[in-house]
This record gives sequence, C-alpha cells and structure tokens, in this order.
Amino acid sequence: MRDELTARGIDAARILVNPNGVDPDRYTPSIDGTVVTRRFGLAGKTVVGFISTFQPWHGAQILVHAFARLIQENPDYVESVRLLMIGAGPELSALRRIVDDTGLGAIVHFTGLVEQEAGPEYLAACDVLASPHVPNADGSPFFGSPTKLFEYMAMGKAIVASNLDQIGEVLRHGETAWMVPPSDGAALADGIQRLVADPQLRTRLGAAARRDVLLHHTWRAHVRRTLDALEARLDANAA
Repeated sequence: MRDELTARGIDAARILVNPNGVDPDRYTPSIDGTVVTRRFGLAGKTVVGFISTFQPWHGAQILVHAFARLIQENPDYVESVRLLMIGAGPELSALRRIVDDTGLGAIVHFTGLVEQEAGPEYLAACDVLASPHVPNADGSPFFGSPTKLFEYMAMGKAIVASNLDQIGEVLRHGETAWMVPPSDGAALADGIQRLVADPQLRTRLGAAARRDVLLHHTWRAHVRRTLDALEARLDANAA
C-alpha cells in the first residue's frame, strides 16, 4: 500500500507502515491449555499448532504435507507428535482429504471453528506454532500482517514461519523464530523437526519472541508509533 501511494505522488514521509499487534494480557504463557489437551488426547505429546481461517495464502496445505513428510522421515513421531489444526474455512475439506490420503487421521486433529476468546487456550495446548504463509498466486507482493503471528509471539511459543515480506521483518531467524523459505515443504518439515527435537531451542525462541512482542508489537506500542508519527509530522509542518 505504501508503494502504491508513493507511486501516486504521496510524500513517503507522510506514510507510516505499522504491523498488526496483540493484547499481551489476553495472549500470555500463563494460560492453561489443559482442557484442550484432554479434549484431543494430547497429553504427553509434542504438539504442532496452527490457527487459521484456512485461506489459500495461509499455507495450510503446505503445512499438512510437511507434517506428513516429517512423520515419514521420523516414524517414531507417530507415538509422540501431533498436529492441531485450529479453525475452519475454505480449505478445510481439502485438508481433510490430504490427511485421509496420507493416513494421518489418528495424529492430525481438526478443531473446527472456535470462538476468538477461546483461541489462547488452544494455542496454550501447543509446543510449536506454525505460520507457513505462501506468496500470492498472482505474483503480486505479499501484503499480509498476520495477527496470529503476534498472538504466537505473545504466547511465548516456539514459532516456525515463512520468511516472507513483513513476516520476515518481524521475526528473526534463530532468535525469535525458525524461519524457512515460503512454499518449501521440505524446509518446513526440517524446521518443525528441529523444534520438536530440541526443547531448549523451543524455550529460548519462545521467550525471546515474548520479549520482542512486549517491546514492539502490543496494541499500545502500535498506538504510540502512530502518535509519534503524527507529532513528528505536526512538528515538521510547524517548522
């Protein structure tokens, strides 16, 4: 949007690009996910989670194929690892078919649509959270600022995410998340495997993501950047 505006002659100094944000008191590591864990039989499992309205650009199909690859390459994970697909949307039927075709029905769980207020407890039931967004099919720049990304960070969970435009600007590989090339199922499977196999890495990345979101990506920080930009513009006009 910024590029479009500047192409139409708008002064770049008048444009502020703000990512989305999160309420860190609603999304916090202190939330108990036990009810969800019991509901889906996840106790004692390492859970890879994904929350979405299952739109094509969310990369849910890439994630399910990557999870199938993960299980194929690590057969012992059948007993210890689960995929929790939270939400519903246009791609849900296709995702269910992929799961059936790959024989993963016993270890991939679809929650169906959940209330927004219940989202945090579903995320709390997970150990790894995925944001496998894919580029726009028409070749245009990816313009999303996924709200789930900031919710994941606020939950203090390890994140595996596509290194795609703003997602790659918000997260830092090896510091606040494990970043992979978008649409690369093999890289995504490898990233998930690294986080599943290394609890200390999960803890480190999750804690760093929580610190980063508190500093930069709360709604309060969002408003502060907006006010600061307005004040700077007013000062410039006055001068």
